[in-house]
Amino acid sequence: MIKKIGVSLILCVFVFHLVITALYLTPFNPVKAKYSFAVNAYMEPLFSQNWRLFAPNPASTNNQFMVRAQFADGGTSDWLDLTTFMIDKNQANRFTPYNRLVRIQRGAFTSLYQTDEVTLKISQKIEEKNLDREDYDHLLENERTQKKDEYAQEALNRYAQSYVRSVYPEKDIEKTQIIMQETKAVPFSEKDNEQYEREQQLHEFEWVDFVEVSPVFD
Repeated sequence: MIKKIGVSLILCVFVFHLVITALYLTPFNPVKAKYSFAVNAYMEPLFSQNWRLFAPNPASTNNQFMVRAQFADGGTSDWLDLTTFMIDKNQANRFTPYNRLVRIQRGAFTSLYQTDEVTLKISQKIEEKNLDREDYDHLLENERTQKKDEYAQEALNRYAQSYVRSVYPEKDIEKTQIIMQETKAVPFSEKDNEQYEREQQLHEFEWVDFVEVSPVFD
């Protein structure tokens, strides 16, 4: 009996995950629009899928997250590279939790800086019909998008603070701050120009109070 219950629960979880994943990957439709927040909340960042290596809109930037800590004694740490560390860990062994953890940064970036399908469709309609954008601010900047941004920032901060605690296990940490360095790719027209300097942009987050979390990084 216990075995049957266990198999049934696993099957239910599998079916649920399959349905949500299918809905997440389908083209824009009314059902996806209605449940997009719930679907994205489940899928991102650990189960998100990203096909931006391919046309028509391939990725055009490299994004690197860094974090620093402020200690109770008044000192401030150097910037710690979150991105390279995780990529190296993931590439060393694909069959570890790092394969999922590395997606937290990408999921946060997508939530904060890329327009979701619902908002994009509304914006396109406004431009196509030459409508007054201010009349649709309640749709473009609504509670759903605000919660999505808050969730992304919270996940990114907890992720960064866990790494900081791993690096400084004995320190009394008060606050942390994250920045993201966005580096644009080299244009095809400049591919042979060794002197070409890629454009960079920094996105600075606010200092946040440190919340004690388990140091999951070694």
